[in-house]
Amino acid sequence: MELFDYPDNLIPRMMLEIADNCGQTVAMTLLLNYPGVHVRIPKTPTMTHKLAELLGFDAFKKLCEIYGNEVIQIPRAAAAIRELRNQQILRDFAGGMMQSSIALQYGITERQVNRICNNVKLCNQQDMFDG
Repeated sequence: MELFDYPDNLIPRMMLEIADNCGQTVAMTLLLNYPGVHVRIPKTPTMTHKLAELLGFDAFKKLCEIYGNEVIQIPRAAAAIRELRNQQILRDFAGGMMQSSIALQYGITERQVNRICNNVKLCNQQDMFDG
């Protein structure tokens, strides 16, 4: 599952706006490279600008057309990124990976891995009895 597949309430408005205007790849690249940072977008794009190198010139040009001469705040999108991480943790666990290995890989505690995995089990059990 990709970030923009999640419900809009998990994705910051600015990221949705950038994705709508410039594409999801541009939005994700900015999110991963400038989380929580103000980024000045020049009015006139140049091939040597750091963003041109990062995004590709055509995407950078589009970003400049829409946001040129502005400073945009790139959100951290912590809730959405945490959800992506948790989904990957669940896939790793379902694939047989040990909780201790998962904890080390993601830089979290085994207790947190256990909580993530147990929350899914509880949700599935509740669904089973709802019918």
